[in-house]
Amino acid sequence: MADVAELQALGHVFFNVLGPIALLVAIGYGLQQRLQLDTRSLSRVVFFVLTPSLIFTSILSLEIDAGTIGRTLLFAAADMAIMGLIAALLARRWGYDTRLAGAFVVTAILLNDGNYGLPLNLFAFGETGFGYALVLFMFNNLVGNTLSIFILAHGQNGLRQAVWRTLTAPVVWAMLLGFGARLAGVQPSGSFFTMLQMTGRSAIPVFLLILGMTLTQTRARLGNNPITRLTVLRMLGGPALAILLARGVGLTGLPFAVAVLQASMPTAVNTIVLSNEFDASPHFVAGAVLFTTLASLVTLPVLLLFLSP
Repeated sequence: MADVAELQALGHVFFNVLGPIALLVAIGYGLQQRLQLDTRSLSRVVFFVLTPSLIFTSILSLEIDAGTIGRTLLFAAADMAIMGLIAALLARRWGYDTRLAGAFVVTAILLNDGNYGLPLNLFAFGETGFGYALVLFMFNNLVGNTLSIFILAHGQNGLRQAVWRTLTAPVVWAMLLGFGARLAGVQPSGSFFTMLQMTGRSAIPVFLLILGMTLTQTRARLGNNPITRLTVLRMLGGPALAILLARGVGLTGLPFAVAVLQASMPTAVNTIVLSNEFDASPHFVAGAVLFTTLASLVTLPVLLLFLSP
């Protein structure tokens, strides 16, 4: 009876987490089909306004357990570096051009460990697990977004322009300001900070609407193509690598389970925003987000059964 109850609860959480996501994606898809909206302009609003607000306010609001940071961040750095290297080598082997190769790497390392991973960890592992998941979420946003901007800008403009666009990206400055304020003990409050929080929170549903809008132009199919290859790498190779690395850095128990689950998430929705901003194979990116998310409906329940005590 306990196993049945656990499976029913797991199904309930997946319905509550994935149901709203599917609804907003469908709305975005329908709007684009009917109204032919300007997806790039909306993506730029997210890139320059909504995402920086989300990152800045999250940094100042999150409670991070300092005792878990060391090994957890070592795991996160190793996982991102090795996954990115594997993706880059595979893209080179398969002869992808510079823009597609950059997008292939970014979709392999930038994970949906926020609006998907955080609720899932909260359900599976409780408040303590949620706290560990926040550490990984912040790392992926800090390093993953910064590195992704550099990779995609490099594919478009070359090394010098890539460095410049990375250093001037709004999300990078939002991170610097957020961590600077936190270290200085400055905690903004009042209506100004509330406005920033409201602005940041709106980023997640807009990400999903953009996903639906972009998918109207996506013609993805299973087969020997970049989207299928990325899906296999991200959703099968990702968990396998995470298990090996988490054990290698000495994570055990709950930190091990959370680290593996967070590193096994599908590709982040905001990669679509980045690919639109830098014109880096946006249709491939949209397809990668779609198929990795669909694959996660199978891989994550199996992984949770493996990670359960």
